[in-house]
Amino acid sequence: MATARIRAVLFDLDDTLLINDMDAFVRPYLNMLLAKVQHECSSELFLWALEVATRAMFDNDGRDVTNAEVFRAEFFPRVDRAPEELIPLFDEFYAQDFESLREYTDVDPDARVLVELSFNQGFQVAIATQPIFPMAAIHARLRWAGVGAEEFDYDYIASYETMTACKPHPSYFATMLERLGRSAEECLMVGDSPEADMRAAHLGLKTFWVNRGHVPRPEGMRCDAEGDLGDLVTLMETGGIHEL
Repeated sequence: MATARIRAVLFDLDDTLLINDMDAFVRPYLNMLLAKVQHECSSELFLWALEVATRAMFDNDGRDVTNAEVFRAEFFPRVDRAPEELIPLFDEFYAQDFESLREYTDVDPDARVLVELSFNQGFQVAIATQPIFPMAAIHARLRWAGVGAEEFDYDYIASYETMTACKPHPSYFATMLERLGRSAEECLMVGDSPEADMRAAHLGLKTFWVNRGHVPRPEGMRCDAEGDLGDLVTLMETGGIHEL
């Protein structure tokens, strides 16, 4: 039986298109967010509510409730504030303050080459990031990676406003396939996380594990190909992407 040709490429964002060590990024991110809301609620209460709400988004099972709705339902009652009291501050934070966190990330020059090549070769291109951030934060990190949505007309960008599950829930990948109108065999999932991104293989997607040589290959991990972004560029240029 002939292997289906790849028609769509799904890119993870953090530590895939954008070099971003989340362990180093989260602390300054939280400190800045706390500073933004310090006059509205205590840091302890805010962080507790944020942790509970974030965990609830990761547990969301895809039943037509967006991650944003899950977040609101879990977060605001715990800080005893109405959404209209804090959401304007959140919006201002992502529109203005969030940009300064760029210094904690780095550019992979192959990211832009790869995205341009994907479009030039006629693939549908989706940003399959973990949808626990609002679209404004995702657009910012795409700009930081040099592949902003202002320049590239992505076929779909996952965000907490639009998705009803997180990776590695099967419903996350099923939703991505539905939004792109593709079968699993026509799609390549590109990402750095064995636990989240490479689980797409269980639904039949082809997978490329992004490994920049910093971590050993996890025992038992299933993927169709691996390497850095430059290796994937070569795979696309040679047509090897269709032979995975």
